[in-house]
Amino acid sequence: MSRAIDHLVLCVNDLDAACDAYRKLGFTLTPRANHPFGTGNALIQLDGMYIELLAVIEPEKIAETDLAAPFSFPIYNRDYLRQREGMSMLALQSRDAEKDREAFIAAGAAVPRVFKFEREATRPDGSLTDVAFSLAFANHPLLRHAVTFVCQHRHPPQNFYYPEYQMHANGAYAIGKVFLMHWAADAVSDFVAEIGTDNIVEALHSDEMVTRFGIDDPLFPTDGFAGYEIIVDRIDDIAEAAQSMGAIHKKGRLILPPSKFFGTLIVFKAKEKAA
Repeated sequence: MSRAIDHLVLCVNDLDAACDAYRKLGFTLTPRANHPFGTGNALIQLDGMYIELLAVIEPEKIAETDLAAPFSFPIYNRDYLRQREGMSMLALQSRDAEKDREAFIAAGAAVPRVFKFEREATRPDGSLTDVAFSLAFANHPLLRHAVTFVCQHRHPPQNFYYPEYQMHANGAYAIGKVFLMHWAADAVSDFVAEIGTDNIVEALHSDEMVTRFGIDDPLFPTDGFAGYEIIVDRIDDIAEAAQSMGAIHKKGRLILPPSKFFGTLIVFKAKEKAA
């Protein structure tokens, strides 16, 4: 079963600074929102998928009693940030998180109970609406710092996606590949295939990452998500802003190293022209 991206979770220490940097790259961001369990976010909405910039906003709301649970979203991301900034999680589209949980168990993943929560979202006109989600996590012992989960939206699409938030000055409209860097990339690739994400995720050894992108960055992880592709209409529309932040032009792509941008590699790639 091939799955599709719902969103990426990018952990940052300073949410305002990250939002400002993404705006300088030509992205439109949603207003900030707070979760009921201590984290907060701002989103970059694309075509049926999005990027979530996530930070710990109210650490006192992260209940240490959750440590007894098989998995805790706020504790996992808080602890991730204690080590580094970067892409902590990959979320996949889901119509039924409970059924997806069963599929993950069949694939050999350690899967806790489905996690459900609700929050308020701000519409472009400033009014508020309710959104709700169900999450099922697929944990693997080799991927302690790269968790994959499904995200079922339990609200009408019009409560979440808005054309005003999906229009970006840099022409971005989709997420391409996700790059996972791991010392046991071959074993990880088997798991990636088992849960149906081999069309999305490329698991690479460190030398393969260096060969692929022409950089050996000190913030590349040894066992986690290294970064992702953003598909844009035209590279020229984002070149000046990306290069001002340290992006390197290589083989028709712009490569922004993780040490230059909140611990995450971003590869800007122009959409393929129709034949």
